[in-house]
Amino acid sequence: MALLPSSVSAHAQLVSSSPAPGAILDHGPATIDLFFTEVVTPAGRGISVYGPDGRLASSGAARADGRRLSIAVRADAEGTYAVIWTVVAPDTHPSRGELTFSVGHTSPVRGPGLGGADVGLVSPLGLALQALGRLLHFIGLALGFGATSYALFVARDDRPLRLAGAGVALLLVAEPLALLAQTASFDPSQTFDSDALVGALASPLGRVLGLRVAGGLALWAILGALHQAPWLRWALPTLGMAIAFVDATAAHATPALPQAVGLTLVALHVASMGAWVGGVAAYLIAPAGRFVRVAAWSAGLLVLSGAALALLHFPNLTDAITTTYGVSLLVKIPLVGAAIYLGWRTRHRAELAALVAVLAAAALLISLPPPG
Repeated sequence: MALLPSSVSAHAQLVSSSPAPGAILDHGPATIDLFFTEVVTPAGRGISVYGPDGRLASSGAARADGRRLSIAVRADAEGTYAVIWTVVAPDTHPSRGELTFSVGHTSPVRGPGLGGADVGLVSPLGLALQALGRLLHFIGLALGFGATSYALFVARDDRPLRLAGAGVALLLVAEPLALLAQTASFDPSQTFDSDALVGALASPLGRVLGLRVAGGLALWAILGALHQAPWLRWALPTLGMAIAFVDATAAHATPALPQAVGLTLVALHVASMGAWVGGVAAYLIAPAGRFVRVAAWSAGLLVLSGAALALLHFPNLTDAITTTYGVSLLVKIPLVGAAIYLGWRTRHRAELAALVAVLAAAALLISLPPPG
């Protein structure tokens, strides 16, 4: 049941609020209401309101009702109040933001962490850890399943299987890092806070992390049993594709497509990446001429699915040069081209280096909110 797709969009963004940002009110409101682009889950308190004296003016945790997040507040004192919100979207992506309103007149803003230099709706540390965690996961997926499939079905040589052990290790290391990235995204000072970590595990991210860890452990178990039960090799591509679908539930959704089609497109993109990168790494250990066709198909699927996803995520082509997401994509495209060229020229070590750079660009891209 955990594998069943759920409705996803992308990083939740604030649409409106009551009071409105910057409003100057005659009387303090009884509640703060925030409205987002999609259904949200509060992270930690969800909403923290700080009064003109810098003390917490809200009580308890925010209540979520679909796309609305609300919290009771005591705003008796005159001056400027700071509102800081932290939420998780159904696709596991964290978002935070801030606004102010005043009662009677404006005053200096006193809110812990207010005015921080966020990148992509999260803290810079959170974004860096998110990208690193996703990079390790992608490399682990490629080595764990791409290199293994190459060894068992293409080269029929056990030597590349030693890469699978590194793949399992990376898959298992990436998930705790992703958990820390989630808490650091909201507040770097609470990266290791137990309540923040428990809250992150209780969010949609927890399901994704659990499934990924289970996939890594299953891969480890199957690799250990291959000598006693060679028929288990057929379970490896199936398991790899299942993890690709899990990754698709945590990737940027494509609202222009039916949900099942969008998930399948993202899963094909992830799986073709794993087959290409893992296959090239395994080829360097045990070359096999038959891999040329596999690499061509993998690269072709990667390019076609990536192009389709890119076009669907840009409602306006000018976003490609005016948003951080678009600039990151423009960096990724020539790296893919370089990898294809190097593969065509049979410079496979350089091809592998270019593909790792592609994975790094993809890890950053997924961590940023798409335009629109």
